[in-house]
Amino acid sequence: MPVNPSPHACVLPSSPRLRQARRDEEPARPASPAYEPARPGAGSRWSAPDVLWLWLLLVLGLAARWLHIGRQPFWLDEVFTYQRVQLGLGALVADSLANRHLPNYYLMLQWLAPPDAGYAALRMPSAWFGTLSVGVVFAIAHRVGGRAAAVIAGLLMALSPAQVQYGQEARSYALVVLLIAVALWGLVRLALPERPGADRAGWIAYTLGTIGALDVLGDTLPWLLASNLALYFVWRARRETPWTPPDAAAFRRGWLLSQLAALVCCAPFYVAILAASDGQMLHKFDWVPALGWHNLWVAVGSTYLMRSALVVRMGLLPTAVALLAPVVALLGGVGWFRLRKRLDGRVLLLGFAVLPLSLLAISLFKPVLVPRYILWSAAPFFVLAGVGAAALPRRIAPMAVAGLLLMGAVNLLPLYRLEVKPRWDLAASTLATRVRPGDTVLTADPNAPSMLRALQPKQVPAIEASALVTDRLDVALARWRQGSRVWAVNGRSALGRGEDLVAFEARLNALGVPAARIRAGKEITILVFPAPGAAAAVQAEAPATRRVSSPGAST
Repeated sequence: MPVNPSPHACVLPSSPRLRQARRDEEPARPASPAYEPARPGAGSRWSAPDVLWLWLLLVLGLAARWLHIGRQPFWLDEVFTYQRVQLGLGALVADSLANRHLPNYYLMLQWLAPPDAGYAALRMPSAWFGTLSVGVVFAIAHRVGGRAAAVIAGLLMALSPAQVQYGQEARSYALVVLLIAVALWGLVRLALPERPGADRAGWIAYTLGTIGALDVLGDTLPWLLASNLALYFVWRARRETPWTPPDAAAFRRGWLLSQLAALVCCAPFYVAILAASDGQMLHKFDWVPALGWHNLWVAVGSTYLMRSALVVRMGLLPTAVALLAPVVALLGGVGWFRLRKRLDGRVLLLGFAVLPLSLLAISLFKPVLVPRYILWSAAPFFVLAGVGAAALPRRIAPMAVAGLLLMGAVNLLPLYRLEVKPRWDLAASTLATRVRPGDTVLTADPNAPSMLRALQPKQVPAIEASALVTDRLDVALARWRQGSRVWAVNGRSALGRGEDLVAFEARLNALGVPAARIRAGKEITILVFPAPGAAAAVQAEAPATRRVSSPGAST
């Protein structure tokens, strides 16, 4: 007959009854969705394969930014950089503040670049900053989602056309992306459950990255909003979980000190800019195109979805791999879904979304949304995309990495092959070698004289030494009537309202029919108007239509 066991009978250590009893005796742990367990391997010590992948991605990112770095000419903003770094200390600071720019990047570039640096030399620091950003994004994704997430996020950062493009510019955007990525790395550390409130490395990275970014470019001001919202979520989640009083005090102290340091180190520069601009900051952005679906797609597609964009127009280059944009968008969405209940996931989402949403809200009243202004928010987005890709089955992960590498490399080809920036160098070369004393150069773009002056060949006399350069039609018309030949130059130097060639020609009706049309790339056309009675001489000198090109230039 079976005997019912006594409640006091001996129970084997491996029996289900003992395991259940032990679970029943354990104290209940407070539930906190913010501390959902991380992906296996996330945040762990790096292994040798991790380090190898990091170096491979750094080399890939540097190669993508070095390739043809000096092929495209300067555009208007780079010309301003080139001119500014030639100034003395006082003049450099005054010129920067007068143009609503923080002077620190230009001071650094003046120290790094050789005097009278060319295209490649002045852009090389940006290539290094962009390369280091690849490494920081790899580190963030590794901590959040493990090696697979880090490799995909690093690949996206290394091969993103927008990141490569601004890694080949003599502007501060690549440096800002790096500094924000460093601050984000510190913020993600502070959001991890195993990190106490006194995590020094996290606070130092967040504070120095934030101060550095704010002291380089005013576009980083929304980072203060994004990061403080993230810190608030960290604080609130910590209050819902066991947290020792010393950790709580350390977190409050770190939060307060980081904001005070940012205020002390950054506020004087912004006060100086406000004083130099008479407080009319937003009124200075009248060159930004009006908000619309097309312009919104250009900003989103180029910043996050691996599309190449034009510099002086709101437009995208033809894509070499159309599939890449929807794939990256899908990976970003999957990554957010996987991290939606985790605190570090909320930090990444805020780092990605606050900037474009803030500029979008402002643009409802005053347009300020252009791709380069939201460039730094691509770093957290690529981390989310990496986490999304890490959800793929392990057996197909190598094929996914190889496919992304191939598609990303092919996708960069239009950026290298096509004309992304207007060829003011060709226009300047044409005019410098062909204008004669007494000629007049009329420009449709008011910034064109600066472009021609900076980009003309060094070995020939300055254009202004022989001709008068002006953007005033009345001046050019008066000189034409007095016997001056007029070279009318139509082309953009930057974003903003540009005059198309048809409207420009209509405005020049009083000068008659041009004797020659000279194309300098796709964007720029030079019309030659002979002085009254001199049409035959000019016609003999130049064919009716010609295209100027330089060796290796794709126009």
